[in-house]
Formats: sequence, structure tokens, C-alpha cells
Amino acid sequence: MLKMKHKNRTQKLLMLTDGNFDQASARIRAIQYIPMLKNRGYSVCYIPRIPLKPTNFILKYGYFPLLKRLLWLKRHFALYFCRWDIIFVQRLLIDEHSLKRLTRKSKLIFDFDDAIYLHSLDPNAPIKAENMMRYAHRIIISSPWLNDFCHEFGKEGVIIPTPVETEVILPVSKNGNKTPVIGWIGSSWTTSYLKLLEPVLQKLSEEIDFQLLTVGAKQEYTIPGVNHKNLKWEFGIEAKALLKMDIGVMPLPDEDFARAKGGYKLYLYMAAGLPCVASPIGVNSLIIKNGENGFLATSQNEWLSSLKKLMQNKELRTKMGENGRFQAVALYDRNVCFSQLIQIIEESNKQ
Repeated sequence: MLKMKHKNRTQKLLMLTDGNFDQASARIRAIQYIPMLKNRGYSVCYIPRIPLKPTNFILKYGYFPLLKRLLWLKRHFALYFCRWDIIFVQRLLIDEHSLKRLTRKSKLIFDFDDAIYLHSLDPNAPIKAENMMRYAHRIIISSPWLNDFCHEFGKEGVIIPTPVETEVILPVSKNGNKTPVIGWIGSSWTTSYLKLLEPVLQKLSEEIDFQLLTVGAKQEYTIPGVNHKNLKWEFGIEAKALLKMDIGVMPLPDEDFARAKGGYKLYLYMAAGLPCVASPIGVNSLIIKNGENGFLATSQNEWLSSLKKLMQNKELRTKMGENGRFQAVALYDRNVCFSQLIQIIEESNKQ
């Protein structure tokens, strides 16, 4: 196949991620693009910050720290001693000394999908994020709310949604006679967002027979009085779990970090042909067209009313799900998002 060449040589791209394949943003916004980049003729070297999460005690306290150190050495060798045309960084915050050195000869593309500059566990996160802004040739973000931070440094982020595989996640016809299932897909640390819905779900369970299906929540999480099943996250489980859902929910608190989040949960639900109910926070208010592909709900009464309407009206669920599916294919499919990413990379190569 014809290789991507510049001055008679194959273009070399270094991909650095903060997480590994088991971390959502690293996997979805970076790693899964590697085959597509190679198909376009790029030579890609991928180095994560950490290994895959260990599965037992021995690996956690023995093998994992060793591998993490080796990856640190590999990353620094790649940055200091190798020649790259493009360095694509997903969420990883690089020290300023390294940034100065690598941007002399390479174009830095920085992708981030959360308000990483507000990281409460790292007091130096704001300074590190500022450095990434200053030295990045191009910046990619997941929502327009993150552009407020970019603008502080005279930069304009390009919005590329966190993509979904719409050829893998497919809508299926729902059996109207079964118990409706309200679904939520998230992570251990976002489990707290579900607390916003607890009173609503408890009241709803007194009126309607339904099941709450969560994926990736803390294993010990339960809601008293609610028929709840929690599935542990594993690769590929989203597609299977979505087949069991009738409605997807995305509650968010009205706070800075939540306002800057991307809408990946909603993209998943929509790709699966599910109507959505979400808090009108951040990008949610742009994704959900109220009354067309779902509902935006602020108060507990709005949440309760929206969920009841959808659970009691199969035709409404179907119509909203079809509208959402059309939107997901047109705007959030991986091929659509990759076309935006490769344009940024190739434009950077020409400059």
C-alpha cells in the first residue's frame, strides 16, 4: 500500500496516552485509531503511561510498578532520542522541559476530553495543562465547554466527539411485554452521579415495575427499593448491555468538571437506538433535542415525568431511538470522527 510520505520518507507518529486500553478515553480517543492511521500510511509507535490494570495482588505490587517504570523509560527515550513528525498526546501531561525539546522538530497534537486542569488529586495539574496548551501545535477537545480553557492561551480547540462503532453497536427491536430496563454506563468514580437519581428511581419503583441496569459502577453500589443489576466493566460489554436496555440515562451535577465532560454515554445509547434522559449540563444540552431523541430533565419531577412517559409508551421510545440512531451514525461514528482527526494530522504535516 502507498505510504504517507514527506520528503521521500514515511511519516512517523508517536502516540502517548495517560491510560491504557482499559481506560475509556485512551482506548476510544486514541488507541483504536491506530489501525486506521496505519491504513493511511503512517508508522505509529504507541506508548501508554501505565500498563493494563493488574488482576491479582502479586501483579499489582510487583510486576505493575516494574512495567510502569519501563514504560516511563521507553517514553523518555522516544521523546529525547527519536525523530517524530507528529506526536499525538491523549490526556498525558508532559513536563515543560520535554515539551520545549520535542516541539523543536515535531508537531504536537494534544487531545483531552475532561477538565483535566481541575484535577483535585494533582495540585500541579493546572500548571501542567497550561504548558500543554502553550506548546501544542493543535488541540482536540470533546466539548465546546473545554474551549474556555483553550482560549485563555489564545488557542482554539477542534471539537471531535468521542466516537462509537455504529457498525458494532446496533439497535434491536425491543419486546414491549418485558419489564422496561433503564440503563446507565459509567465507571467506578462516576457512580456518585447516580445519587442524583436515587430518589426518582425509588419513587418510580413504587408506581412502575422496571429494572435498573448499570455497567461499570462500584460493585457494592445498590439503591434500596430498586430492582438493580450491576455488571462489572470488561471490554466489549457495552454492546451486550445496551441490547438489554430500553432507556439510557446520564445524570450530571451542575459543576465545572461535569459541564466540561463529553457525551460518550449518550452517543452509546443513541447508537443502540435508545431514547435518552439527561441533565441539561454542558454538551448534553447540545446532543439531546428535547422531545425528539430524548428528554432533558433538571428537577426530580422532570426526571420522573420523562422516565414515566418513555416506559409507558413503546412507540415514543421507538421513534426517539430511531432519531438518536440517525444522529449517532451521522455525527459520532468512528469513521466520521477519524476523518476530522486525519485532516488535523495532515494539515499539521504541511505546516
